[in-house]
Amino acid sequence: MALLFWGALCAQKMEVSPERLQQIYDEVRTPYKYGLVIAPTDNNHKIDCPTVFREGDRWYMTYVVYNGKDGRDGRGYETWIAESDNLLEWTTLGRVLSYRDGYWDCNQRGGFPALTDMNWGGTYQLQTYKGKHWMTYLGGEGRGYEAVEAPLFVGLACTDQPVNTSHEWKASDKPILSIYDKDVQWWEALTQYKSTVYWDKSKSLGAPFVMFYNAGGRHPETGLKGERVGIALSKDMKKWKRYEGNPVFTHETEGTITGDAHIQKMDDVYVMFYFSAFDPSKPYKAFNTFAASYDLVHWSDWKGKDLIVPSKDYDELFAHKSYVVKHEGVVYHFYCAVNDAEQRGIAVATSKPMGRSDVHFPPREGKKRRVSVELDKGWKTYLTETNQLKEQLNGKTLEVNLPHNWDDYYGYRQLTHGNLHGTAIYTKQFDTVKKKGRRYFIRLEGVGTYATIQLNNRDLGKHPVGRTSLTVDVTDALVSGVNILSIKVEHPELITDMPWVCGGCSSEWGFSEGSQPLGIYRPVVFEETDEVRIEPFGVHIWNDERAENVFVEVEVKNYSSRSQEIEFVNKFSNSDGKQVFRLVEKLTLQPNELKVIRQQSPVKDAIRWSTETPYLYKLASMIKRAGKTTDEITTPFGIRTLSWPVKRTGIESPKQGTDDGRFYLNGKPIFLNGVCEYEHQFGQSHAFSHEQVMARVKQIKAAGFNAFRDAHQPHHLDYQKYWDKEGIIWWTQLSAHVWYDTPEFRNNFKKLLRQWVKERRNSPSLAIWGLQNESTLPKEFAEECCEIIREMDPTARTMRIITTCNGGEGTDWNVIQNWSGTYGGDVFNYGKELSQKNQLLNGEYGAWRSIDQHTEPAPFDAKGIWSEERMCQLMETKIRLAEQMKDSVCGQFQWIYSSHDNPGRRQPDEAYRKIDKVGPFNYKGLVTPWEEPLDVYYMYKANYVKASLEPMVYLVSHTWNNRFSDGRRRATIEAYSNCDSVLLYNDAVDRVFLGCKLNQGIGTHFTWEHRDIRYNVLRAVGYYGGKPVAEDVLVLEGLEQAPNFEKLFGASCIVPTVADNNVDILKGKEGYTYLYRINCGGDVYTDTYGQLWIQDTKEYSRSWGDRFLKADNSKLLSPYTASQRVTHDPIHGTRDWKIFQSFRFGRHELAYNFPLPNGIYRVELYFTEPWHGTGGSEQTDCEGLRIFDVAINGRTVIDDLDVWALSGHDGAYCRVVEAEVKEGKLTVNFPEVKAGQALISAIAIAREGKHEVPVAKLDNSFTWASFDKDVIEKTPTELLPEDKSARATMKYEAEEAVLKGKWQKKEFKKEIGVFFSKDNKNSITWTVSTGLAQVYALRFRFMNETSAPMKIRMQFVDSKNVVLKDDVLSFPPTPNKWRMLSTTTGTFINAGHYRIVLSAEQMNGFAIDGVEVQ
Repeated sequence: MALLFWGALCAQKMEVSPERLQQIYDEVRTPYKYGLVIAPTDNNHKIDCPTVFREGDRWYMTYVVYNGKDGRDGRGYETWIAESDNLLEWTTLGRVLSYRDGYWDCNQRGGFPALTDMNWGGTYQLQTYKGKHWMTYLGGEGRGYEAVEAPLFVGLACTDQPVNTSHEWKASDKPILSIYDKDVQWWEALTQYKSTVYWDKSKSLGAPFVMFYNAGGRHPETGLKGERVGIALSKDMKKWKRYEGNPVFTHETEGTITGDAHIQKMDDVYVMFYFSAFDPSKPYKAFNTFAASYDLVHWSDWKGKDLIVPSKDYDELFAHKSYVVKHEGVVYHFYCAVNDAEQRGIAVATSKPMGRSDVHFPPREGKKRRVSVELDKGWKTYLTETNQLKEQLNGKTLEVNLPHNWDDYYGYRQLTHGNLHGTAIYTKQFDTVKKKGRRYFIRLEGVGTYATIQLNNRDLGKHPVGRTSLTVDVTDALVSGVNILSIKVEHPELITDMPWVCGGCSSEWGFSEGSQPLGIYRPVVFEETDEVRIEPFGVHIWNDERAENVFVEVEVKNYSSRSQEIEFVNKFSNSDGKQVFRLVEKLTLQPNELKVIRQQSPVKDAIRWSTETPYLYKLASMIKRAGKTTDEITTPFGIRTLSWPVKRTGIESPKQGTDDGRFYLNGKPIFLNGVCEYEHQFGQSHAFSHEQVMARVKQIKAAGFNAFRDAHQPHHLDYQKYWDKEGIIWWTQLSAHVWYDTPEFRNNFKKLLRQWVKERRNSPSLAIWGLQNESTLPKEFAEECCEIIREMDPTARTMRIITTCNGGEGTDWNVIQNWSGTYGGDVFNYGKELSQKNQLLNGEYGAWRSIDQHTEPAPFDAKGIWSEERMCQLMETKIRLAEQMKDSVCGQFQWIYSSHDNPGRRQPDEAYRKIDKVGPFNYKGLVTPWEEPLDVYYMYKANYVKASLEPMVYLVSHTWNNRFSDGRRRATIEAYSNCDSVLLYNDAVDRVFLGCKLNQGIGTHFTWEHRDIRYNVLRAVGYYGGKPVAEDVLVLEGLEQAPNFEKLFGASCIVPTVADNNVDILKGKEGYTYLYRINCGGDVYTDTYGQLWIQDTKEYSRSWGDRFLKADNSKLLSPYTASQRVTHDPIHGTRDWKIFQSFRFGRHELAYNFPLPNGIYRVELYFTEPWHGTGGSEQTDCEGLRIFDVAINGRTVIDDLDVWALSGHDGAYCRVVEAEVKEGKLTVNFPEVKAGQALISAIAIAREGKHEVPVAKLDNSFTWASFDKDVIEKTPTELLPEDKSARATMKYEAEEAVLKGKWQKKEFKKEIGVFFSKDNKNSITWTVSTGLAQVYALRFRFMNETSAPMKIRMQFVDSKNVVLKDDVLSFPPTPNKWRMLSTTTGTFINAGHYRIVLSAEQMNGFAIDGVEVQ
């Protein structure tokens, strides 16, 4: 009994407790990814396996370098060394282990320095043994990456030279461990990998030198193949004995890797940092974590959050192979980062934010079978005609990068229709080598609206492009050398033959759905392929409704002049590259022949794509000729099933006819918490860069939405890639309420619809085909379009649905829009209404609001002012009520993520401050047009983002600092948070406690009622899992200073920022004369150093409003309109908050000009990130949401600046650059903004020595502070510019026309119309007058009281009785409703008089109110 007790006690001692493991995790975790620190300079090398040590006052890192692009084309590993003085910036010194011919390790020499001080936070020095430094390494003779051709063994090297230099270490002539050793163990019988040796002077395992190494082997009992960790022991570093109890650490799952052990000792516990890969329980492939032990043999695995996981674009494939050090209180976790292009480098994550690295991988290279080059730089463009500001634009040539939209700020001037229309020429020169047997193509991914393409003066046709892609064969026009590409872009007013129209061009209700671009607003790609190739978007893959079979159709075309025999291969692999099936077909293609290859295969036990785990397989489609692969396209694909209440098929769906109104994904109900988005950005409208798309996706996912609706046109092709990858359900949309009953419109609509489907049908995220929003398509045409979709996408017959929304017939589902509480109705009935059988899915719900307008908490008032609080209250109510019904409905889509421009309407009140009133805008956005998140954004985030992923707390409101301007009083304080509880303080520290509130679930928020608010600081702390994890602070006007206000100038212990490390950030440099210090967007200010910062005025700055001041004569427009904002938050890293709290924002039109003598100047540029990251936690990641360049005198001095990544939220940041003035002026501007808006807080310009300081140019007519008080709740009409459309509309009433047959005039719904009865001679004729020579739109306001479409002849006749157009219009049934049907004159007509005639043998039940001519 005593022996049993003693054994149990020993086992208990060997097990590291969960509490101790948690302590270790809290000590070693590194949530802040700094980025790459060492990366290859080309794509012919890969860098791996860091080992970090200290020598003297500097740090050193050894790492291995593989000299190949893939696993088989390189020779193998060598070992290199680099040095650093701060662990973040590294300089390569050279090799320490090089290839050596004629030895056992001739091709593999990947080394790992031994005998490092293993104490946590210790010296990290390499100890010497017998006067030498030692290193073990993996070695072998096989070429390629590690053990692809031959096994690897463990070698030994040493040196007596300084360890901090690049020199060749002396290596052993044979391995010290080999799979051919007599005592080799089963777990290492296949190959051996990385090893590290530690000096255990206590000899706890019987020898002083302990080697941990990982190796590959197959378990003798289970047969499981994997990598495991074992131990070898030595007394002299040369002879090694394997530990009998090996492996000491393993995860027994097929194919799982457990390896690269790195040991450090924390007091009495050893910590093993290791990596694991291909663990089936993880959503990522390779990651770093840890285990702990008291004896180096028995290891307790940490089961909590992994230490390093893939999350960035540089480590999205693998984030693995640890080396961890702690220095001066900061933990640095070095690891090997691998992206999805399989580029490898060394990255580091830290325990405190340290900024962002400037090291990047080189540009990615594709496979040579296809060469795709984005032609985005160096275009020249000019307008040849335009409808706006002609005197300013015509003939002016700009040098631009794509994407580009001429209609940048035109639509924001409060004009009913201020958007730009016209014609622009774009030209681009590019070099290429034309090769025999190759074909060349240009792909346009978005042009507004028609593109006439020329290459080297050869005409390649005029094409309707719009919002889908166009690919043109340019082979015959291409030359070797310099090529000149010219694209004529036409975006006229009143487009009548496309699915996408400008809202300002039409008088018809409902057309006001945003502008359309004028320009090349999406990528232009030059592509080189083999002459037998897979066609653009020619791969189609889908699965059946059982997820048991995969079907593939591929279009291949022979562009050559002779027949070609090919072998076509479809290889379907899992995400790890393991082949699932391979289908092969041989065929012959005649010259210019296109064939569709159809194949299918069962997939057993498919891993499903879902919102939680969006698993993607890969389909490689290959053409082989003469045994070589000559063309290849890789298509990511997710297998899943879908089921909707209007279309129940498949074994994973509820039975047809049941009352289950939910949406099912893979047989499980999913509540769709969706958002609509119009793809607009202030100052660029539709011209989204790749970075802007990624930023928008990141913001939407960070708000907690799991579904996305294109509003209301096809979006940038990048979106679907992210929805597939992130697990977001996607509702794609073709168009919105547009219909012209003409052959041109019908043909283009169907043609572009086919392209839309073809581009998007492979996405597993796509669940809804949205044909039209608020559709005006005739039922029979909608049915025809649906059949086209189903023909091209078989899953639209079984799983996906085709919809209209809030109007329209002929599709699977006319989805409702429930705007109760916004446009009438009772919001408190929302849940009941949503669960009705005629609803179930709400396509749109939202609310108006004006940013910065606030009201005290109160019961919901349906007629209340449009404050931010009212919007939050209304949206939260709908969230709560929908949550109560989520077990019986599909879901809902909020309208809209970002406020979008809305030409054709008078909607001026996006903002409360007069200076911010731009428009017309549909101002229901969760963020402003310039992407500033509002209170409602944080409300959604609090409800739908799990605190385990990103805890947050947001105090209402950061734009309401004057709430207590009248002084101390009792008030209700509100906060949005996903934390378990929130503690509220009226001080900067945990004092003046106002109470703790618990999370009450979805659709609720935290409220502290009737609290005595005495001090000027409100501080909320969010707790999750019993720990403080998120923090938010408000600084208020009109109140007594908080007792511990001074603490706000220090670092937060909950959410630190990079800026906390700042020292004297504003202090001028000694020996320099400061000629200008300007407080951008702010007034005169003297800082804590006594330095004077002058007011920002139009004497120095210029923004977009300047361009339009003279032309528009608008009372709302100023030089500063929508270009300045203020934050009242504390600013980290400085005591001079006012320099950073006011700022200017903008894009290419924002600039500063300073008169200066010629010479060299020091320019200090100051920034902060005031919008992104508010109330966040250490998990908050806003990198990439704002990216812009800064240029001085036309030279870019800062490229891709990301202020959040460099300083955190509300962190003060300074960048110093040197600039030369040659022409008496220094100009600071922002030529390229890739995401968000450029932002500048302050500028200082200095020159070495003593110089005369220019006299400041002040503007006494205003102060920036006064703008905060110049507010308007509702803008009066007299402040708006004249209400006029771009093209006048003339209405001709039916009762004034010439009528024949049987009819009567009567009033219906306040409209007098002509109602026809049964007669075979019914007709109506209007005489109309036109002005300019152009195509005119004809809009008939009608009612069809029958149950079937009515065919009526329409003739358009000139004054000489020549019939210019003779067509049959189809008027759909519209019982008891007046509707519009549009057509056109069909051709340009001159000014004059014309007749419009409607006639039919049977017009009984038809009524006409009139016709509009525009």
